[in-house]
Amino acid sequence: MNKTLIGKQNYLFLQNDACRELEVHCNNLNLVNIKELDRYNFTNYFITVYPNKSLVYKNFLPDNYNVQYRPALDIYKNKFNNKIMDAYNFLKHETDVYSKTDTHINFKGNYIVYCNFIDNINALYDLNLIKKDIQILCKSNSPELGVGDLTLKINLGEQILTDISDTYYYSNDVVTLFPNHKITNDNITFVFNYNLQDKTTELIEQNRCYEWDIISNYIIYRKNVNIVNKYKYLIFYDSFLLNSLSLYLELFYEVYLVKNTYNTDIIEKINPDYVFEFRVERFLF
Repeated sequence: MNKTLIGKQNYLFLQNDACRELEVHCNNLNLVNIKELDRYNFTNYFITVYPNKSLVYKNFLPDNYNVQYRPALDIYKNKFNNKIMDAYNFLKHETDVYSKTDTHINFKGNYIVYCNFIDNINALYDLNLIKKDIQILCKSNSPELGVGDLTLKINLGEQILTDISDTYYYSNDVVTLFPNHKITNDNITFVFNYNLQDKTTELIEQNRCYEWDIISNYIIYRKNVNIVNKYKYLIFYDSFLLNSLSLYLELFYEVYLVKNTYNTDIIEKINPDYVFEFRVERFLF
């Protein structure tokens, strides 16, 4: 079945996927395994939840979709209390923060999340982290920029789109790692395997970039010696964070970025001071 749902004004949405996003929001479908939440036992933890595109842009869905329920988020809020940030609270007031033709949040939206995330964890943990002030630019969408996964044949099926125009947000003040930034020996950023072995030199010799298989199967590590707070941070994230990874690499003294959900084995290996997680709402199982 088609995974692309064509909405109003050429907005595209995800449907018929394993997460059953529209069923969750329209029919109050609860897919959360309560027992799985027992594994969250790290004291200095904070989770940021990106709202699903169908929630933020519900006015652009076809008329027969009535988005109103968030059962998974309700359960997570009850579990984490002040250690969870619902990004919907501030994204709902913004315009053009998700790509029209893609499932993901754009860079403009991600920068807003980044700023609010820092405000929240500074208040919660008294960290005094400093936001990076950047200028956000935009240009028309082009395929090499990675926008438009809902226009792909594998998702679109036999449906015909009359307009696939979109807007691409970026900043010259931020290095975009994914998908084409080369892995280099800058002695600041390293690529580890899941046993924390340094594979940076090996990957450089292979002329590799931070493409999907690297992001998915390795840990990105950075040590910023100029930062005063000498803490070690572990960040679990999903694909929603990809266009803003560099912002988080620059934010902390020592940071490990892991494209995974909360994992106790990884936490024990790294032994961080703080664990932060970023997850899109449809992956709250």
